[in-house]
Amino acid sequence: MIQPPAKVCNSLTAKVIEIRRRIHQYPELSNQEHATQKLIERELRQGGLENIQHVAGTGLVVDIEGASPGKRLVLRADMDALPIQEDRPDLDFASAHDGVMHACGHDAHTAMLLGAAMMLYDARQQLQGCVRCVFQPAEEAEPLGGRAIVADGVLDDADAALALHIDPDIEAGCIGINDGAMLAGGIEFTLLVNGRSAHAARPERGIDSIYIAACIVQVLQSIASRQVNPMEPFVLTLGKIHGGTAKNIIAEQTIIEGTARVLSERLREAVPKLILNTARSIAAAHGASVELDINYGEPVLENDPSVNELTRRAAARVVGADKIIELPVGSMGSEDFAFYTQKLPGAMFRLGVCAKNDAEPYPLHHPRLNIDESALPVGIAIFVEATRDFLS
Repeated sequence: MIQPPAKVCNSLTAKVIEIRRRIHQYPELSNQEHATQKLIERELRQGGLENIQHVAGTGLVVDIEGASPGKRLVLRADMDALPIQEDRPDLDFASAHDGVMHACGHDAHTAMLLGAAMMLYDARQQLQGCVRCVFQPAEEAEPLGGRAIVADGVLDDADAALALHIDPDIEAGCIGINDGAMLAGGIEFTLLVNGRSAHAARPERGIDSIYIAACIVQVLQSIASRQVNPMEPFVLTLGKIHGGTAKNIIAEQTIIEGTARVLSERLREAVPKLILNTARSIAAAHGASVELDINYGEPVLENDPSVNELTRRAAARVVGADKIIELPVGSMGSEDFAFYTQKLPGAMFRLGVCAKNDAEPYPLHHPRLNIDESALPVGIAIFVEATRDFLS
């Protein structure tokens, strides 16, 4: 017999909203989520959950064992905030920490997973197997929490993983799903241009690293237009450049910093060589040299179709099939849940948080981001329904 869809009671909804607002008001940066960790652990213990472990520094894992042995499903939420100054003076729970804000919805992610853990604990006698709730630190900055979770062995005995991410472009009550590459893999790089210093009045005696860097900045954009298949999504952004010591000295060194985003691991592996060869040829033409330092961040997040099907079935029962949006392509944003999907079958779905009357919602990472909190019980219920399906 098919069980009725999970219902999030009013008292739990109110509790989850209260916790989301508390986390929002007191945000913490990556790998500094000490107060958030304590808050979540306290709430879990008050709800009767005891099998709690500290992982990845400031993260938490709680296992909810069912009535009999079976498979193990990981549910994941991230906890960290961003170095952004919130611009919401109208919000009575706006960030109390200058220059730090939950501008990516991790406060909501954490609160929803806490609510799901409470419901699943109450329904544990109906489960076969185990659900492992992972409250993960440091999604936004290195050292990345997703990588640490894998290194700590949290996923070693798991069968699948599921996560969600709020989406301010999707109406509250709807969700977005796509199979395959959902979020981009990324690299961060620093390119050092080495020239030769000289007096500004005698440029012929120097090698101007600022001028050469400017040439490199322009030509690097030709990688996308001339060295990568135009059918492959690829973004190269140079976000920071610094060179020189004084206005009347030819700069000996200039530093260019940037990021690249791709939707295939093959291209992610190829990008550093493309950057280095292009920059090296420009520098050599001017008698300079370059050095490239690469940091491989998140891999491509590949949604497993079978785990996505769990979400589709759960969402159809919670909000109706007409509220499921099949997203045509992935996003060029990155997410360290991709470390989970490299390790085992997993998927992330988008949870709409845009209020119906909001014609121009603020995007993620914006200082005025806000969410329609009516979406929170939807996220909780989908987590619970997907878990009951997987562990039935």
